[in-house]
Amino acid sequence: MANIVGVDYGAKMSGNTVLAHYVNGEIHFSQVEKKKDADAWLTKELETLQADVVYLDAPLSLPAAYFGNGESYHYREADKITRAMSPMFLGGLTARAMSLKNALTDLTFHEIYPAFFQSELIQSIHYKEDISLFLRDVVAIEDFTLMEQPTNWHQVDALMALLIGTRHQENRHRAIGNPKEGIIII
Repeated sequence: MANIVGVDYGAKMSGNTVLAHYVNGEIHFSQVEKKKDADAWLTKELETLQADVVYLDAPLSLPAAYFGNGESYHYREADKITRAMSPMFLGGLTARAMSLKNALTDLTFHEIYPAFFQSELIQSIHYKEDISLFLRDVVAIEDFTLMEQPTNWHQVDALMALLIGTRHQENRHRAIGNPKEGIIII
């Protein structure tokens, strides 16, 4: 299997960007420090880990209307189906994610959406309420081992990004959207 990572992508200096990856079959978290450049940190982490594939919780494309195909300048088909925020509303985050993908051409990037994965597959009433109870619900759906317990919801979303990536690598995923416009993997 490829060396995959899951990323919960946050505001550039917020300290909310988290990377989840496997170390000897166990999941480990790395989180950028507050007031540090998340993009520079993430680029270095991906290089250090020798990642092949990145599953990123951020838009990696714009609505097709910007390319003369379609009428919606706010939402892609995938956003409408998953009830995700508009890439245009997320503005700077979308631009940073697309720029990161463009800069790191040796890596394969896939857009994921943990909240939709949660609502469609895990269906836990504990999401964003109780990390321990939520993890119990996730383990009932997906088998995994953690090196350490997540201490915040950004780490939990990075975990789900990595689990989505694992499902994708094992061909157990769902691809949502129009391939000509942008796909969200769950």
